[in-house]
Amino acid sequence: MEGQGEPPNQRAALPLAAAPDAAPTVPGGRRDYFGRLPDHLLLRILLRLSTEEAAQTSVLSQRWRGVWAQLPRLEFYHVESSVPARALAVYGELDIESLTVYSNQMDCQSTASWLSLAAPRLSGMLYFDNNHTVSQETMQSFLHEDDNEAVMQRGSFELPCFKKATAIRMDLGFLGLALPPAGVFDALRVMRLVNFWSRDQFGISDTVLPSLQEFFIRRVRGLTVLTLKSKSLLDIHLSFLPQLQNLDIVSPSLNKLEVTFCFYDVPESRANIAAERLEILRWEVPCVPDTVNLRKMSSIWVLGAPPVSTLWQETISAEFLNCFQAVDNLELDMIFGVSSSSLLQYLIVLSQFHQILEVEKQV
Repeated sequence: MEGQGEPPNQRAALPLAAAPDAAPTVPGGRRDYFGRLPDHLLLRILLRLSTEEAAQTSVLSQRWRGVWAQLPRLEFYHVESSVPARALAVYGELDIESLTVYSNQMDCQSTASWLSLAAPRLSGMLYFDNNHTVSQETMQSFLHEDDNEAVMQRGSFELPCFKKATAIRMDLGFLGLALPPAGVFDALRVMRLVNFWSRDQFGISDTVLPSLQEFFIRRVRGLTVLTLKSKSLLDIHLSFLPQLQNLDIVSPSLNKLEVTFCFYDVPESRANIAAERLEILRWEVPCVPDTVNLRKMSSIWVLGAPPVSTLWQETISAEFLNCFQAVDNLELDMIFGVSSSSLLQYLIVLSQFHQILEVEKQV
């Protein structure tokens, strides 16, 4: 989170109303000397309070009423689920530079309500944590529950279009999420989504997210087809997508790709990855799909291979390494218990890597 500080110029430049000769009074008949200050100084005071506390200053006097609605940053911590929507409904006309909501297990209806109010006003970062009160037992049942219908009963909502937001970071607490069928997230550069369920397919493209550079999703149920086609993406991280069957990535500028703990609950998987500029690849999944064409990735210098472990098919790591001629940095975890024949296979592959690197160094 950004630190507290002075409101930006557009807010600090609010007209300085002349202070009255006599200070207004507050309940109890006392003089409200703070109320004589111009708006931009009152805002500097309110920035030191939580948004809920700042809004409560409206009851001090007529002078304080509505000043909080000019705050550039709104932060709601452990509030009742209707509070963010009520606050945004009376917020001023200026843009919101950052919006933070820590909730106590907010449902889909409440979440969709305040998001729809925030979408046209937010010009910076959105941070939503709907998971901090979820028990470990609930999390495990979400990740390993066989009945998708039971998961979907948690409800779902459609993310409204944030045309001016630059970053969206949400831990959804196992709510269902879908992207809008229309609208363009013109300024969005970062999208990080955690703990949600999706109905089969999820995808992003340049037509909807033309500026997206970082895409991160983790712990997603129900997602079977993921399509990422973007000229702007630089960093993709996919983790704990157990039901993923088809992965399609077309991203000519992509620099880093991490795929971990995916493809677990499917007998067959398919992946198509077109990223000729990829430099960092970590493919830590229990399979090497036959359709993955990794040989055209000539720019890779950091390679994370599937671990050598009897928990997975013992030939996976060797098959994966055989897709590459040479890399500068190889990340390979080895877990004791591997059979001697499999270990020999790994050593042969690693020796080939070493020989190729030595030849390249001499050239």
